[in-house]
Parts: sequence; structure tokens; C-alpha cells
Amino acid sequence: MITAVSPTRTATMIRSVTVTEFEWVPDGSRHPLRKFAVDITTHDHQQGSYVALWSAPPLAVPQVISAARLLIGQDPRDRERLWNLAARSLAKHDRIGYGALDIALWDLAGRSVDQPVWALLGRQRDRLPAYVSTVSGRKGSGALGSAAAYADYAEDCVNRGALAYKFHSFPGSDVADEIAILRAVGERLRGRADVMTDPGKGLDTLADALRLGRVCDEVDAFWWEDPLRGDAAPAHRILRERVRTPLLITEFVRPLEHRIGLAHQGATDLLRADPELDMGITGVIKTAHAAEALGIDLEVHAAGPAQRHCMAAIRNTNYYELGLLDPELGNPLMPPVYADGYAEDLSAIGADGCVPVPPGPGLGVAYDRDWIDSHAVATHTIAD
Repeated sequence: MITAVSPTRTATMIRSVTVTEFEWVPDGSRHPLRKFAVDITTHDHQQGSYVALWSAPPLAVPQVISAARLLIGQDPRDRERLWNLAARSLAKHDRIGYGALDIALWDLAGRSVDQPVWALLGRQRDRLPAYVSTVSGRKGSGALGSAAAYADYAEDCVNRGALAYKFHSFPGSDVADEIAILRAVGERLRGRADVMTDPGKGLDTLADALRLGRVCDEVDAFWWEDPLRGDAAPAHRILRERVRTPLLITEFVRPLEHRIGLAHQGATDLLRADPELDMGITGVIKTAHAAEALGIDLEVHAAGPAQRHCMAAIRNTNYYELGLLDPELGNPLMPPVYADGYAEDLSAIGADGCVPVPPGPGLGVAYDRDWIDSHAVATHTIAD
């Protein structure tokens, strides 16, 4: 029987993990939004950090704290062993709590050798073709209150360099709304940029999904994403058989084995993975390699420095998701935690339609610690 080798204790062992929850009121909102930062520190004072951007903090933080206990006294270089330890320990949960920790471990690894994460992974590209991914509009009001307004914003984004445009419709919208926006955007961008739609599993019936799929074909959409409630392989195989536009699901599917299983069953053309939701940079790269073995593409979900480093190291991928953008507020859900000018809005897109990959060590970003500390509402320290 082969057993896992216990690491030899050295000064590089993890001494503490600190989770800092913070709140702020985004522009255009009256309600505070909560996110969290993770800092991993070793006995010899090496540190890796990450501010989580998307991973449902009220649900994720207890998992982060639980998973952090697994790291104390461990060698931070043992990322593969620790990933498998967390996957087993969190098997009765969705495992999203480990994502931020794995990202922080990669940041620590890069900083310890003065190299960016993409260099440790192995770089495929240093410019990432970008599409704009919108916030959900408000039907009848605001800057995204109608199909025409979505089309106006799509044209503005493309005029400012975006290579493609994906919309999220009105909350609770029906298939008629989805179709109206898709037709308006498709007509406005025809021949100029790729178009995608993401109902976010908002359609209740297979019949409605098929109606939307036919319009995706009509406007020659690049992909359509998570149209249908649930993850049933038979229903999604029907969508693939009857709709020509490539189908992208698995943003809502965990763990790795289930995502690959759906692809193997013919339920999706493309795969999704997210470093926060899918157990870190390690989890995304595992998914990308598994997708590559199946001959299909892996699209990295959401925006952020971890996503950029992942995409930089993946061959079988197409677009960077620059989001979630609002025509009036920019990126209102992105906390202002960066002290070095790092941006996730239209200003990040270059003349080539791409966003850059941070070149500095680790994740290559500097966090505004004063801002984070001044907005902290809870701090959890796990130490030996």
C-alpha cells in the first residue's frame, strides 16, 4: 500500500491564517456589501494574500476558517497534497472555502521566489482577449432598462476596445426579455464582435431554453451559458442536439469530477471553472487539463488577478470575462482594494482588445491594507 508522505517540518511551515471580513457601500447602492481577505504567514515570515471577489462570503467564510485549520503546521509548497486533503475534508460541502486559500498559497509561492504565478504555471500568453460581462439591468429604468439600452452599451463597449459582449438580463426575466435583448445586441454587433447570453439558469422549462437557443443561432452567438434550471445531462444533450450555438455550463457545478462527467456525457460543449469557486488556481488548472484531454475548451469564470494568471497558462480557452460592468458605475461590485492601479473595467482593455497579466511576483497586485483594515467588520485568526 502506498501512503502519503508526511512533510518534514521546516521554518517554511504555515504559522497562521488570518481571514478579514470587510464591508463597504458600492457606488449606486444603499446597502453594504461584504467580502473577505485571506493572509497566510509562515514561521519564517513569508506571506501570501488574496482578497476574494466573488465567492459568496456569508457562505464561504465558515468553510475558509474550517479549511484554514488544515493548513496550520503544513508546508505551503505542498499545494497538491493540501488540495487533496481539503477536497476530502470538505467532501460534504461545496468546497468553495478552499479557493481563496489555494490562491493565497500560489501568491506566497510566487513571492518566495520573486516570480509571478503565471511563470510557475507555465505561460501560454501574456495578453488576454476580453469580453464585457454586464450587470443585470432593471427593466423599465436605469442605464440597462431595455433591450435598446443593452444594445447601446454593447456598441459603446466595442467602440472602447472590447472584442465581445455578454449580457445578464433583468432579474426574474422571462424568455421574451432574453430574446428581445439578444436580438437587439446581436443586430447591433453583427460582424463587429462576438455576442453571448447568460440567463444564469433563469429559464424554467426546456421549451423556453430551446426558444432562446434558436435565437442564439439566428444571431450567430459565440456561446450561450447556463440557460436552464438544474444540471440534468439528458436535457442539456437535447439543447446541444437542437441548437448549433456552443453550450457553456458548469459554473454552478462542483466538484471537478461532476463538471468533467457532464462533458463526458455530452451535456456541454464548453466548461467553466473559477479559482474562487473551484478550489483555487489548482482546481482551475486541473479542469483545464481535463478539458484539454477531452478536446474541449475551458472558459475561466469572472474577473480578478487569479483569473488572469490562470488564463495566461491555459491554451484551450477563448475570452477573459471583464465584469460585472455597469454603463454608469463601471464595476460597482469590485471592492476598491488595490493600491497599484489594477483595474477591472473598460480602462483595462488595450488597443488590441486584451487585458494584461500582472508581471510582478505572486499575483502581482498590491492591496490597500489601510482601506481593508478601516472597513473590517470581523477578523478570524487561526494559528499554531
